[in-house]
Amino acid sequence: MKALKELTYIVSKNKVKAINVLDFQSPTPSRIEAFYHAVVMDKLQTDDEAQAHFFPDSENKSSYRNLKWKLKERLINTLFFIDTKKPSYSDRQRAYYQCYKDMAAVNILLGKNARSASVDFCYKILKHATKYEFSQLCLDAYRILRLHYGSRVGDLKKYYAYKEQYDHYAEVCYWENKAEEMYTDLIVHHVNNKSTKQDTHERAEAYYQEIKTATEEIGSYNMYLYSSLIRLMIYSSVNDHKNIIAVCDEYLQLFEAKPFAANTPLQIYYYQKLVSFVQMQEFEAGERTAELCLPLLEEGAYNWFQYHGLYFMLSMYTKRYQKAYQIYKKIVGHKRFAFLPSNVKEVWKIYKAYLHYLINLGEIEPVEGTRRQLPRFRLGRFLNEIPIFSKDKRGMNIAILAIQVLFLIQQKKYNKAIDSLEAIGKYCSRYLHKEDTIRSYYFIKMLLCIPTASFHKKGVIRKANSYFEKLKSTPLADVNQMHSIEIIPYEDLWAFALKSLDDKFYNSQKLTQAMGSTT
Repeated sequence: MKALKELTYIVSKNKVKAINVLDFQSPTPSRIEAFYHAVVMDKLQTDDEAQAHFFPDSENKSSYRNLKWKLKERLINTLFFIDTKKPSYSDRQRAYYQCYKDMAAVNILLGKNARSASVDFCYKILKHATKYEFSQLCLDAYRILRLHYGSRVGDLKKYYAYKEQYDHYAEVCYWENKAEEMYTDLIVHHVNNKSTKQDTHERAEAYYQEIKTATEEIGSYNMYLYSSLIRLMIYSSVNDHKNIIAVCDEYLQLFEAKPFAANTPLQIYYYQKLVSFVQMQEFEAGERTAELCLPLLEEGAYNWFQYHGLYFMLSMYTKRYQKAYQIYKKIVGHKRFAFLPSNVKEVWKIYKAYLHYLINLGEIEPVEGTRRQLPRFRLGRFLNEIPIFSKDKRGMNIAILAIQVLFLIQQKKYNKAIDSLEAIGKYCSRYLHKEDTIRSYYFIKMLLCIPTASFHKKGVIRKANSYFEKLKSTPLADVNQMHSIEIIPYEDLWAFALKSLDDKFYNSQKLTQAMGSTT
């Protein structure tokens, strides 16, 4: 059902005009069209719901599977009728869609032995593919021309000319694929695990040196893109934000000089600059960068979601919590949110927990006009909804553990808070004593002071003061820690924790036992 919902979204979003595969104008819509509209309107969420809706009297799922297959086939066919001349598309985007549609036609024509027509399409493709640096398309087109003039026409001059071009693009594509593989080999270890990887810096440096000369010689769009991503990981892996910003500015200048709009690379470099500005707490520079990036993003695209995640963080760091709340509502309410990878959706679930905490503290007003509030927050359910990052022991799991304890303290559930803090104390000594998690180490140590001071605010402040001073003297920009771990800066989060306490001592047998076990 997920693939089907995504297809219907793409087709409906692009407002396909010339369609003869899905007949929306028919006065008596078929069951296929009815299925399509039901999915578009979010009336059907699962295959079981669709089965019950269209075949309520049948337990045999073969009829439903056949209906679903027919709709998917028609949606795929309909993709070729999408209007690629929409104003929202850049010239390069329009050329990309048209060239790949034409290449699909070329392969069909070749299968039908219509070689003259396929050759004409190849010339058309090359005109745009060369201009917009679609290396793989150039390679495929020159392969067909080389074969045509070599084995069919016997034109030696054209054969050698196209062979030379093919050999050139074979070299280009080899190095582009090499650079893409290197980048993927680096980033794959960070997708579901936000903790610092000790060898990333060295590996990224080695990879970049291996492709540096080829990048300068080839100079193609993809070559510069992937080599720049590898180069950025050299510095992002050690929190060298000044060099990150310098590298981004270098490649921004390079891609802005292209004779076409290179939106994707520009988005990446603005995003990386925004990450650095957030981590360096240079929020005004971050705001300016965000404003430059926003017009480049296509709503509902993956980068659009990633950018808003960072914009959410910027709002949290600048204490504009109501703005962060608005961003969250906008993102999770978007139709494309359901199609994001599980790890990305989990991050937004963690964000939701922090928003609920701020709502409980009165820092966010959840009702805006007639807009609905966030669904009721249940701590137990939240912990069950984040299986990926619960295993990220030196990454996002820190944010999960912290908000769990803060909720319990804010709700005065001190016995449960003591149980959680006992477990966190062991976790802290095992995972958080390294340099890349030192701020988290200090913050957890501060939380551990709360029960030892019997939840008495003044006592907690006194006991935690040495760790708090160490935290303040260790800025986020100076540690090799992923920025996303601190959803709210620990200094601000500590102020909220203290806000939940009062000047009363909490005494219980559990607290006595817990304090005894730490002596």
